[in-house]
Amino acid sequence: MSSRDGLLPRLFFLFCLLVLPLTADAAPRLTISLHASPSLLAHAPVQNAVDDTVQLLAQAFPRATVTINRKASVILRLPDQVTPAAPPAVPEQSFAWQSRRSSGSITLTLTAATPEGVSAGLYGLLQEQVGFRFIHPRQTLVPRHHQWPLSPGLTFSGTPRFASRGFHLHTLHPMELTEQLHDPTRPNAFEDVAAYLTWLARNGQNSFQFYLLRGVDRQHWPTHARRIVSYAHSRGIRCGTAISLAMIQQQAFQAITLLRPYPSYQRQVDRTLAWLFQTPWDFITLESMLGEHLPLVHRLLPSAQRHLEQEVVQRYQRPLFCTTHVIADDDPAQVRRPLSAEGGILIHSVMCWSLTDHKAPVYGNRNQRFMLEAARQEQGKRPVWYWPESSYWVGFDTPVPLLLLPYLESRLADIRVMQHLGAAGHLTFSTGWEWGYWLVDWSIARWSWQYRTDGSEKAATPLAPLYDLLPDPVLQRLWQQALMLQNRFIKDRELIRYLAASTPFAELPSPFDLPFQPEPPIAYRTLLKSRDDSIARAVVQGPAAELAQYADQMEQTTRRLTARLAELGRSGRLAPDQQELAQELITALQVTVLRARHRSLTLTALAVKHRPALGGRGACERLLSQAAELRQQGLALVRQQEARYRYPVALVARKRTSLTAYPFGYLYPAARLFFWEREEQQSVIERFDPLFMNLWDIRRTLGVESLFFH
Repeated sequence: MSSRDGLLPRLFFLFCLLVLPLTADAAPRLTISLHASPSLLAHAPVQNAVDDTVQLLAQAFPRATVTINRKASVILRLPDQVTPAAPPAVPEQSFAWQSRRSSGSITLTLTAATPEGVSAGLYGLLQEQVGFRFIHPRQTLVPRHHQWPLSPGLTFSGTPRFASRGFHLHTLHPMELTEQLHDPTRPNAFEDVAAYLTWLARNGQNSFQFYLLRGVDRQHWPTHARRIVSYAHSRGIRCGTAISLAMIQQQAFQAITLLRPYPSYQRQVDRTLAWLFQTPWDFITLESMLGEHLPLVHRLLPSAQRHLEQEVVQRYQRPLFCTTHVIADDDPAQVRRPLSAEGGILIHSVMCWSLTDHKAPVYGNRNQRFMLEAARQEQGKRPVWYWPESSYWVGFDTPVPLLLLPYLESRLADIRVMQHLGAAGHLTFSTGWEWGYWLVDWSIARWSWQYRTDGSEKAATPLAPLYDLLPDPVLQRLWQQALMLQNRFIKDRELIRYLAASTPFAELPSPFDLPFQPEPPIAYRTLLKSRDDSIARAVVQGPAAELAQYADQMEQTTRRLTARLAELGRSGRLAPDQQELAQELITALQVTVLRARHRSLTLTALAVKHRPALGGRGACERLLSQAAELRQQGLALVRQQEARYRYPVALVARKRTSLTAYPFGYLYPAARLFFWEREEQQSVIERFDPLFMNLWDIRRTLGVESLFFH
């Protein structure tokens, strides 16, 4: 080969090194820009939503440049003018996007009438079209895109089902944000609350409320509260608080001290409201009970309640809502109403049953249909908001712990019913997010909107948000099977009567054994000590056998879920964060399997202990030994789950001081599987009273001293 022949390949190689980078650089770089006028950005809800959107898009499009008011290949054009709603009116938040291609760029134009509508439009586009998943205040699933994923001709719109949509954090319980809302000295107190308010805004919610506790520092707390409300307003969220007239239980804040009539109750109300309205609340909720199953204060002091209602509405010019409760003996006439004509009403429902379920064995009722009838009677007379629970706590779901998927079905069914009724608001009663209950809250938030893409409405189904998280047909069929199993066994066959733990009141002698949660038809002490063997056989062959049957079938489903998840992980079809969320939910279902087996064993142990014909003490001891082994397996799963908690384990799952009536976080019973162990020991010690292995601070829970002192 000549020297010239060797030179040509080297020259060609150098040419490629020089030209190929130029060719790559010549490929158009994705640029995204939000176009907003200065007058539009002067509205805080818009400015905050725009700033947040820029940051989120930069995460989702790591190779793109995201700017404001620059030339770009993708432009999100916001309306030039919007009109803020005059308080206390609720801003209209409907929105519509129209995408068009012109001159080599794609422009998405947003139509919205209010600053809050612009915010809802931006976040609706991100979650429903771009692929963000705002599942939890401390966790967002961020998609990864290299190019703009939406078609140039896209049309997308959102219409809220209710004018007011939001969440009531039931901070009478020691949940994730109870301390932060009440104690400004707690590290990151404001930041934690602000993160939750941001989560509300990202999910198109415009209302927030929490229950005020009476132990709050009355001198320093108002400054903290004003800061919270100010931030809520800057995110387009109306902020309220719930107080009681004179409720004694669970450390609820009281407007009056019942057994201290001096100064007059009217003057006490005036002082309370003057202190409370140092903070510019948008609405107030009033609880008129002394406590659950206790008399209504307004029957004792109707003038005090009427005065409070009128003062809030007339002097302070704010809406007032009165709470309801399902303690009504199936009679809609017994559902308490506001005393003033201007007052609104919160229609309550509890646990995982809907307003239309034929059977809902809660608080001694057959069902909750009387609450729906009360809503129908009040609709048109006063503002009606629906106030359903997304979890219950105490001894029903998260403390056991149980992931109850029927919550999803019931809450969606109720949303449709209340929308058809014309309810003005939907305020979800939330009391904790771990063990999968973030899925319930997030699903409710998304169902509170109706979305249309290219003219077609997005279908709302109980598991649709979960399907969005885990878009695999095999997983979806298995999740549907899990929901069907829980509906069949836990709701229809009422095994929840045994899976839920006993409450202290249920173990009191009559007439103090007041109903709260669903209870077994035969008291456990009766099952243990009755001389009628037929009762024991009926329990062993009935609920104990059905609990084992549920466990067997759900275990098959969880095994298939686990196998499919592993397969998707190996193939790379699910991202690591999706796999972790799926495993969290599967683990929660696996614990329900162990709980059902454990309860079957302890139930059978009670039934056979004093019956030699059924195995006697020897059989009882063997069954309890097996139950203890299952509890250890459950504890191992609890430890796995605790590693996934979004808030510190010490806050939510350990003993600690609290302004609530409870000296621990709401997941402390779950951390020990306390109720499982207590049921084992009840079979051994044969004690069925509320003082046995007592978990509760009965004095603080009852709060009788608050009849005399603040």
